[in-house]
Order: sequence, then C-alpha cells, then structure tokens
Amino acid sequence: MNSYFEKNKYKLLDKLLPLMPESKSYTTNIDGLLIVKRDAPFQSELCLQQPLLIFSVQGEKRYSAGSEIIDYKQGQIVFQGTPMPCSSYVLKASKEIPYIAMVFAVNMQLMTEVIYSLDNVDISSMTHAYSSLGKIEAGNDIIDSFIRLADLLNKSYNDIKVLSPLMLKEMYYFLLKTELREKLISFAITSSQNNKILKIINYLKENYNNHYSINDLAEMVNMSPATFHRHFKMVTTLSPIQYQKSLRLLEASRIIKYENATVSEAAFKVGYESISQFTREYKRMFSVTPKNKQ
Repeated sequence: MNSYFEKNKYKLLDKLLPLMPESKSYTTNIDGLLIVKRDAPFQSELCLQQPLLIFSVQGEKRYSAGSEIIDYKQGQIVFQGTPMPCSSYVLKASKEIPYIAMVFAVNMQLMTEVIYSLDNVDISSMTHAYSSLGKIEAGNDIIDSFIRLADLLNKSYNDIKVLSPLMLKEMYYFLLKTELREKLISFAITSSQNNKILKIINYLKENYNNHYSINDLAEMVNMSPATFHRHFKMVTTLSPIQYQKSLRLLEASRIIKYENATVSEAAFKVGYESISQFTREYKRMFSVTPKNKQ
C-alpha cells in the first residue's frame, strides 16, 4: 500500500464521513460522483453497471464484471470502461471501520478533452482491444485529487458547479499518467478498437430484444466476424451472444420486480420465444427462478 495514502487516508475520512451518517450510497452535488458507506459485509444485486471509476478509501470489496472478478482494498482504484453486468460484495467492513468509497461515473467527454490536450498521445497505436477492467494503486497526485474533490463536497453549490469539472479533468490527467493510460485512451478515442466495441454495446443496450447475427454486428463496425468476436470478448469477457442474453435477463428481472409483469410477459418483451428457455437461463444467471422474483 502507498505510504502517502496511509498518511492522508484520515484527511479523506474526515471530509467524507460527516456526509454519510447511514450505511448506504449517497449522490453528491458533483456530477457523477457517489460516495458509499457500508458498515457490514454486503452483497449487491446483479445489474448493468455503466463505466465507472472506484476509489476505495477504507475496507475491502470484490467486484464481478462479466466473467472477471477483481478484489480490491483501500488505496486502490478500479476502472471499468464499458457497461457491464456487474455485482459486488463488501468483504471487510464494520460499524467501527466501515467500507468507504468514492465512485465516479466516467465522463468520456471530459476525459477526451484531456487526452486531446496532450502532445504525446499516439492515437494510431490504438489498434488492438483492451479488457474493460483495470486495477491500480493510487499514486500521490491522484490521492491529492481525491482529497480536493472530497473537500469540494463541503463547499457551496456555485463552488462545486464551477470547480468540479476542472478537478475531474485534473483527476483524469493524473490517471493518464498511470498504467491505465492505454486502456483509458482506447475507450475515449472514436477510432480505437475498444470504442468500436463500445458502439456495439450501446447499440445492443437500445435493441436488446431484437435478433442479430455476429455478421450483422461486425458489419456495423467494419470488422470481420472473427475479429469482432475476438475483440468483443477481450473487452467484455463475454461473447456478443452472452452479452445480449445478459441485457435481456437483467431487463426481464427489472420489469418483473418493478412493473409487476408476469414471467411470460417479461420473457416475450425482452425477446424470448420460449418460456422454458427463458426460465432456465434466468435461473442460471440469478440462481432463482423468475417466479421467485415476483
């Protein structure tokens, strides 16, 4: 663990803990920033998680995205570059020493602005795909950025409105000086292989209930079917078919739980033609039958 983090951890806690009286997630006035507190081990529900950056201030957590699992602890940063079916489990937390984290929705516009302001970025080198997930130890400069952002949470609305975009750009700048650099650039630059996969992912999110072949999806981004399949799985750890299936099942789970849809209504709405197949695949993903969700 970074000794600089050890020295500054309590600065962060002093700024964050008064804003989190209970064990839950809190939205903040900084656009895209959640602060999270858990005072006991906690299992989150499987959901479609948008691109994010997690900084663990205290405690330990296991993060599952697609078929990949990352364990991380205080002083570490986790980056996820694409929307992914995810769940998480707080491994180490108590009322005396709760799990505390800062969770940022990745702002691709701000990150891209920072990338294009640099004079040493070789965009032409973005010719192969990178995994969506990455983990690093927070360096001194990034820790200072997080401290400034935590301090800003206690300032006025106008201070936050004016200063937070500048501070977030500073955070992305320092992240681009770490081993996450190539991964971050690959998701932000539109001509990269990762960004092409991200384009298909966003398309599938909007059209999950339709039927597509690998050839159809590959043609949308001018790749051969074999190259597209290989790059898609590199980025998401899932095949395109597995990914689309996850989207369908997550949406079915949502409408069964929150819209009181029947199992058959949910199955047909998300694109299944066989109730038995839907039930089988639903149980495989959620470990319960869809009836148990109602």
